[in-house]
Amino acid sequence: MRYVTVPSIAVGISVAASLTSLTAAPADAASRSAPERVEWQLCRDAAADWNREDGRSECALVPVPVDYAEPEGRKIDIAVSRVRATGKRTGALFGNPGGPGLAGTPSPYGLLDSRLAPMNEEWDFIGIDTRGTGYSAQISCDTPEFREGESERESFERQAEAKRACIAKDPELALSISMENASRDMDRVREVLGYRTINFYGNSGGTALGAVYRSMFDSRVDRMWLDSIMSPVGQDAAITAEVAQYHAGYRRFFAWLAGKDATYHFGNSPKKVESAMRVLQAKVGRDEFATFLDPNLEALPDRWERSAAKLLEIRNEGTGKAVSQRKERERKSFGFGEMGRNYGFTHDAFMCNASADGRTYDDLVRMRKKRQAAYPFAADSSDQPIAYCAGWPAGKPWDLKPGKSRLQLSGHEFELVTPYAWAKAMHKKIGGSLLTVTDATHSTMKSTELACGSKVVDFFRDGTPAKGSCPGFPADETGPAGPAGNLAGTVRLMNCSASLVRPRTARDEDKALLLTNGHCHPEGRPEPGEVITGEGAPIEGTVLSPAGRELGPVTGRVRYATMTGTDITLAQLDATYADIRRKYGIEAFPLAPAGPVAGQRIEVVSSFLESVWSCRAEAVVPTLKEGDYTSTRAIRYAKECDTQPGSSGSAVIDAETRELVAVNSTSNRDGGTCGPDNPCEIDETGTTVHRGRGYATQTAAIAGCVGAGNTVDLERQECTLPKP
Repeated sequence: MRYVTVPSIAVGISVAASLTSLTAAPADAASRSAPERVEWQLCRDAAADWNREDGRSECALVPVPVDYAEPEGRKIDIAVSRVRATGKRTGALFGNPGGPGLAGTPSPYGLLDSRLAPMNEEWDFIGIDTRGTGYSAQISCDTPEFREGESERESFERQAEAKRACIAKDPELALSISMENASRDMDRVREVLGYRTINFYGNSGGTALGAVYRSMFDSRVDRMWLDSIMSPVGQDAAITAEVAQYHAGYRRFFAWLAGKDATYHFGNSPKKVESAMRVLQAKVGRDEFATFLDPNLEALPDRWERSAAKLLEIRNEGTGKAVSQRKERERKSFGFGEMGRNYGFTHDAFMCNASADGRTYDDLVRMRKKRQAAYPFAADSSDQPIAYCAGWPAGKPWDLKPGKSRLQLSGHEFELVTPYAWAKAMHKKIGGSLLTVTDATHSTMKSTELACGSKVVDFFRDGTPAKGSCPGFPADETGPAGPAGNLAGTVRLMNCSASLVRPRTARDEDKALLLTNGHCHPEGRPEPGEVITGEGAPIEGTVLSPAGRELGPVTGRVRYATMTGTDITLAQLDATYADIRRKYGIEAFPLAPAGPVAGQRIEVVSSFLESVWSCRAEAVVPTLKEGDYTSTRAIRYAKECDTQPGSSGSAVIDAETRELVAVNSTSNRDGGTCGPDNPCEIDETGTTVHRGRGYATQTAAIAGCVGAGNTVDLERQECTLPKP
C-alpha cells in the first residue's frame, strides 16, 4: 500500500454546455448565467491529476454568485463530483472531508471503501470543492519565508502584512470564503442537480459546514451525521478547551509514570512526577518540551512507553542547539499552512471570517499568559489561531441554531484534534442526538473497522438515532502502528520515513546519503518506466534520536529515483557523515552487500510512526506487481511485521548487525489482485495474493552505483540499478 499524499495540480473540469478545455479555474472565469443542465464528464478524463483507477466519479462545474446579495453580479465556478447510485435512486448523500479547506470532490469515491458504501445502492454520492478549494475558484499565495534573527513580534507583523497582501489579490473572493457562503453554494448545487432534500455526512472541519447548512436550510435536510465535531464557539474559547483536553491526557500519563517509578524514577506519585516534568520543561523550553507530550498522549497507554523513553533522554542527555533553533523557527512561523496547494490560506479564510476574537500580537501574548497560568504545560504554539488571523479583518461568528431535521452527532472521548468538549458544546447549541465513542481516534465513524460504525448506516437507512456510548478502537489499534524500538539512523519526512545510509566505501568527510521510497519523492511518484537522475528536487527531513526525539533538520537534493524494478529515492545531503555525528550523535545505517534471505531475522524501523516491527523475511518474490508498477526480488515479511499506513520508506535492517538490507515499500491490505494498494506476486506458477502482508524493495544494488565522493554514478560497471 502506498502511504503518501501527492499534492494535486489544479486543472479545470469540462462541464455544462460548452466547456471542453482543461484549463485552470480562476476566480473570475465562471460563466455569467446558471446552466439549464449540467453535463457530466468522468473526472479522470477532465482532470489530469485524478486517480486513474476511478472510473465512477463524474465531475462538473456549477456557477454561483460571489455575493448572494447580488445574484446577478460576479460569478465563480464550484467544482462538483458525483458517484451515481447503482440501483434505483431515492436520494443523495453530500459530504465534506473537513479542514476546513480540504477539497471535497475526491470524497464520493473514497466513501465506496467506507461503512457508507451500501448507501450508494440508492443514493448518489456528491462531493463539492467549497469555494477556495480544489478545482473551484481560489486564491493562491506564497508562504512567507522565515527570517533569521527576527523577533516574534516582527515575524508576526510581517506575516500579518503578507496576509493582507494576499487578501488584496481578490478581496471580494477572500472575504466571501465562509461557511455561510459554502452552505449557500451547497444549496445551489442541490437545486441545480434536482434534489428536493439532501443527506449529509461531515467529519472534522466538515461538521461546521453541516451545522451551518442545517441552521440556514433546515427544511432541505433529510438526515445529517457529524463526526469529530468542530467547536461552535469562538477560536479562543475553542483552543482553551483543546488545551484542557491535552492536560487531562498529561495527568493520566503522570499517574502511569508514578506507578513505574522503579523503571523511570520520575517520582512515585502524580504530584512528584508533575514536579519532575516542570524541571524538564524549564531545562529544554516550553515548546520543545510540549513535543514530547502532545503527539504521544492521546489517552493511549501504548504511547506512553515511547514518551517516557524520550523524557529519559532529555533528562540524561539534554538537547542539542539544533533542536532549539528548529523549534524557534516553528514558533515564529505564523499564518499560512503547508497542507496542499493553498490549504493554509483557505483554512484561515474559513476560520477568520467566522471569528470576532482579537488578532493582534498583544492579543496573542495576553491569551498565551492566560492559558499557561491555567495549564502549565501549554505550548506557546497553542496561541496559533490568533496568528492565523493576523492581518485579517474581524469576522462574524456562525449563527447556529437547532432545527427539526434528523441530526446525529458523534464525539470521541479522548481525541485531541477535535476535543470531546466541542461535541458537547455543539450538541447543546444545535440539538440532535450525541453518541460518545470511547476512544481517541479522529473522524473514524465511517471506518469499516470500527464495530459501532454500523450505527451510521442504521441512521441513514431508517433514521435510528444513536445515543449513549459505544466502544471505539482499542488503544493498541490507535497508538503507534508498532512497538517501540531503536530509531537511531532514521529521518522523518513530511509524509514518509527515511534513513541515513552509508556504503562501505564512504568516508566520514563524504556528504551523507538519504534513502526512502520512490513513491516518497518530494515532487510525486515517478511514472512507470521513469528514472529520475541528476541534481533533482530539494528534500528535507528531521533526524531522530534512538527514542524518537527530534534532533534537528537535514537537507539535500534527490540524485536518483524510480519505481521501475525497485522503489527507491536516493538523495545526497548537504551535511557529511562527520557533521551528523558531531551535531546529533547519530550514525548512518551501513548498506549491506546482499539482501535478506528467507528466514533471516529483520526489523522494520519507521521514523514516521516511531515504531519498530521484528519478524523474519518470509520469502524473496521474483516479481511484485501493483497497478502499472513492478519490482523484482521484493521481500515479503512474516505476519509479525504488520506494517501500517505511514510506514513507507522505513528502513529494513538485519536484526543482528543493524545493516540496512531493504526499504519498506507496500502491503496488501484488502486482498485485491495486482491493483493500486493491493500488490500481487507473480512467478512461473502464476499470480498469488497474500492479504495483510507487507513488502520491501532490496537495496544491495545501491552500493554498486555510488562512486568517489559518495556520488551516484550510474555509469559504473558494477551499477545494476535501472537507468534512464
